[in-house]
Amino acid sequence: MNINVSNFRQAVSKIRLSNAAFEELLSASAMLGAEAKTGRFDIKHACIDPFYSQSLGEALRNIRNIIEHESHVLILDGFRTDNLASFKSLVWAFGSLLGTPMVQNHLGHKVIEVYDRGGKSIEEGARYHQTRQGACVHNDGVSDPLPIDYLILACGQKALLGGESILIDASAVYAELMAFPEILEELKCDFYFENRGMSEDECLFKAPILSFSNEGIPLIRYFRVYIESAHLKAKMPLTLAQVQALDFLDTVLDQSSVQHRVLLEPGQVLISADNKFLHTRTHFIDMHSPRSEIDDAEPLNALNRYMLRMWLRKQ
Repeated sequence: MNINVSNFRQAVSKIRLSNAAFEELLSASAMLGAEAKTGRFDIKHACIDPFYSQSLGEALRNIRNIIEHESHVLILDGFRTDNLASFKSLVWAFGSLLGTPMVQNHLGHKVIEVYDRGGKSIEEGARYHQTRQGACVHNDGVSDPLPIDYLILACGQKALLGGESILIDASAVYAELMAFPEILEELKCDFYFENRGMSEDECLFKAPILSFSNEGIPLIRYFRVYIESAHLKAKMPLTLAQVQALDFLDTVLDQSSVQHRVLLEPGQVLISADNKFLHTRTHFIDMHSPRSEIDDAEPLNALNRYMLRMWLRKQ
């Protein structure tokens, strides 16, 4: 396989919707807001008329093309709003137009609020988005047997200190591991994963860490804490060969040569192909004490680090 390593450290592309496309998105968001006065905001998908929303339709096609066929990751700028409710509505409208939103927890939520609740750690059973922990390189789709096509992470507020996003191209990781064929073969074998937070009933499933798309692009499914937990629950401890393979993988993921760091600013939206790009964040410190719930009427500039996450499949 011919892997071009020259592009792994290129800056993440930043784009902005045209004024016409953004106005069309605002119209779609306003229509959703008028219909979602009761219940959750992430139930009814946004829709546009292709005839009257040509600028937005073209922008969405361009973003899909970049994620699927070019860099596999980009930052979309210009989503800054004053309050939380309008931010949620805008991000939901955009995401539901870009792809088909996936359920992300046992409650059926299709948009997840990412902020520190001040509770349990990941090791104690919390999901990553509920903590301020960093350094766990992963894909978001590890809890679902079916892969995520597009991951959206929209920044409403950044932390007082820390909270950088670390992006890692799966192809760069594969290129580094090609010198260790026995490790690659181990990573192609099945490991146990768990559906943490996805269902009231705990479910384990098997999948390889390393696989390939129909075009031969390396795909990675990984979250070591979840894998170790799943193997314990399955009463199938990781073998020495599996532990060695994970250690090699973690060592590669730690290398600056495969990493690109981005500090998302309020109003920026990170979009990536989830199984082609791993990610994590650095540990962060917030301005205020953590809390379990946030009211939609609050201004974004009064919040701690706050993100919205969506998982999408191609339409």
